[in-house]
Amino acid sequence: MTDLADPILELARRLQEERRWSDAATIFEHVLAAQPDREDVLRALMHNHSAAGRTLEALKVLADLRVRYPDGPELARDVAEQTQPAIERYNLHMRSKDVAQAAPYASALADLTPNNPLVLRTAMTCNQTVGDLESAGRYAQTLLALDPEDISAHETMAEVCKARGDQAGDLAHRSRVALLDRPSQHPLVRLKDIHDVASGLLCGRLDDKAVAELEKLLAAQEQHKVSEPEDSGWPGWERHYRLLLESIDLPAVLGPTPAPSPEPQTVYADANGQSMTWNDVAKRADTLDAKVVFLVAADQAYVELYARWYVRSILKHCDVPFLVVVHVIGGAEHLGRSATTVDVHDDRLIFAGDAFDEAGVTTKVYDAPPKGMASKPVGHFQSIRFLQAGGLLRRLGRPLFISDIDLLLQRGVSDLLERCEGADLVFNENQNSFNAGARLTANLVLAYPTPVTDLFFRFVSAYLGQMLDRPVLTRWIDQVALMLGRHHLHTHAEPQLQYFDVTSDINNVMYRTWQENPFRFLSLYHGFDTSSLEAD
Repeated sequence: MTDLADPILELARRLQEERRWSDAATIFEHVLAAQPDREDVLRALMHNHSAAGRTLEALKVLADLRVRYPDGPELARDVAEQTQPAIERYNLHMRSKDVAQAAPYASALADLTPNNPLVLRTAMTCNQTVGDLESAGRYAQTLLALDPEDISAHETMAEVCKARGDQAGDLAHRSRVALLDRPSQHPLVRLKDIHDVASGLLCGRLDDKAVAELEKLLAAQEQHKVSEPEDSGWPGWERHYRLLLESIDLPAVLGPTPAPSPEPQTVYADANGQSMTWNDVAKRADTLDAKVVFLVAADQAYVELYARWYVRSILKHCDVPFLVVVHVIGGAEHLGRSATTVDVHDDRLIFAGDAFDEAGVTTKVYDAPPKGMASKPVGHFQSIRFLQAGGLLRRLGRPLFISDIDLLLQRGVSDLLERCEGADLVFNENQNSFNAGARLTANLVLAYPTPVTDLFFRFVSAYLGQMLDRPVLTRWIDQVALMLGRHHLHTHAEPQLQYFDVTSDINNVMYRTWQENPFRFLSLYHGFDTSSLEAD
């Protein structure tokens, strides 16, 4: 301090001799407030903190010195002198497993040596552990500036972006991680990462950047190999992830809208099982002055289980003129039997049927483990209502509720139709899911007869027609079709989309038995105890 001749600095020197470090520091800081460019005072403050055992404070001042005077002749010596006690303090706290106390020392060392990946990674990890994600993100970004493929930094930035609500940033960093082939990583984990990021991208809007990332991810999964014994249980998960990825048809999404598919051959009958022509059905809708149409499709077994409940709930609660179409899959030759089973005799009920041959389907349909391969062609069963919907909309020209058959209407729909007036489509979006096969739930869709909706069903019909011909299929193909159809609309039109209120319109939570609930439509889901329903 002999070079500090100012009287006030001489006072600071005497205070140091008396070991009054805090008082001396106050004087140095007072001088720096008035003369911030005094390198000598900054260095004196650093040494004062160091002598007082205030290692962190000394490191912070040294970091300031390094930024202000990077070419100072004493800098290298100062760094060597000051970092050693900081490292000792850091190690002491880590040996005690006290990460919260160790983190500030790691941060200070990283600020002092920003080109040292090991120190940066240590600071990043410590701050992440104690929940200081903003600091962790700062060190992660510095690491990525040194090495754009630093996996741990990308993983940290993904967590930081997620905490900020920055979904695009989260996905961008997770995509970089998924695209890096690491020998130390289990191949199935990487496939899951590819699947999860691709799904996340599909749950948002597909701009050019998202499309480019999706193309990279889909190409990576085609090249990625997973070899595990069948009895290990892992092949079931590989199949689940891969089938969902293989169902993402980007060229179809981005390409022109297909021409309308040939309408499926369908026969009709009234509620008493008496045969009807299409003209009879159209005339019935006109006679009833139907304001809305309800459409479900199921095989005979599900018709027997749920159709009566479904139809009676609409008869009881629908508050606008309507028509109900119950499509019996494979039921063209026994609609009379279906009418007898349902046993509801009302002019507002129509049965439809096709010649679908379940026994002739060779496509294998897989769900996620432990369910595995389905015993029935459920991919076809779940898709047929969407193959029928476009034609019904075009020919009847009325709003159309398309739903699962295991669903109940519990109050009127007039307010819902009024609320959604002007929409093309209304979806049930589960915003808690970032799985492309579960984001849009197929248990309920409201479609209005508009040109945009016609584009949607033209795409969906063509897409499903191709997918259902594949030898192997994901169980969630109908919901993937809805997701890709929505992206197709955003690519080719300006759709007016609305969404059901999942707190009052439709449930995305499962009930095992009937109980009081706030929902307009109650989806029963598999395993619901129908004996708990009201007798009336």
